Formats: sequence, C-alpha cells, structure tokens
Amino acid sequence: MASIYTDEWYQGILELANSRQDLAEKIPKGDWNVAVELVGDSISPYIPDGSVKNWYIKLINGKMIEFREEADKISGKGLQYRFSGPAHIFEGVAAGVVDPVEVGLNGTLTVKGDMRLLMQYAELTLVIFEVYSQNNITEWPNGIPPYN
Repeated sequence: MASIYTDEWYQGILELANSRQDLAEKIPKGDWNVAVELVGDSISPYIPDGSVKNWYIKLINGKMIEFREEADKISGKGLQYRFSGPAHIFEGVAAGVVDPVEVGLNGTLTVKGDMRLLMQYAELTLVIFEVYSQNNITEWPNGIPPYN
C-alpha cells in the first residue's frame, strides 16, 4: 500500500486500472484525455485549503496509458472531460465511501464534457471505483480516509 498522491500510489493506480481486461473491454474505444482538479478544502489533510492538485489521465482503447500529477492547470485543448471538486469528495470516491455518480449529478463535482456519453457509462464508473476500494491500494485504515 502506498501513501496517497505519491509516485508509488500513481503507479499502483495505473497497474490496477490495467489489471482487469473485463473492464477494459467495456470502456469506449479510442483516445480519451481527462483532467481532474482536486480543490483543497478544510476537510482533506492532503491538499491545503485553496490549493489545487491537477491530474492528467490518458486512456487508449480501454487501457490507462498515463495517470500523473501536473503542477499547473491542464489545458482544455484535446480533453474529452474535466472533473473538478473538493478534495475530500475525490478522496471519498477513491475510498469507495462516496458515490461518484451521485456527486456528479448533484453538482458537488463539476463535469465538463459529453454528459450523454458519460451517463451511458455511469454503471462502469461504479464498478471501477468498487474495484479500487476493494484493493486497498491507499495506505488508509480499512481503505477509508483518516478523517470525517
């Protein structure tokens, strides 16, 4: 297990994402470029209040090719989706205690991109996060962030 947001953790996510051929076959074919913006809040101890952690994710034909942190905001050019929201929400999703579809629909997370396509794959999103949360890839007690 790795501490969240470390190089070891990013590599673990990449390996886990590519370990399930059954999931890869359900992801739409083609190139997908995604930006994720985690906004620091007063709840998450990992991202200071007011700061932003930027992730870039690249999928090609169902496989995660890149998952990395960027120092600056990722340009919208060539992106299919941009997700942004409070850090503690993303951490709750990562731990499997927050429903990613629910927080996307209720506006807690901002989603920019083709919502029709995203909704077609909402069930797949839940399965992916279930796989993540069951693998305890993050160094948290019982996979749950160490805060309320």
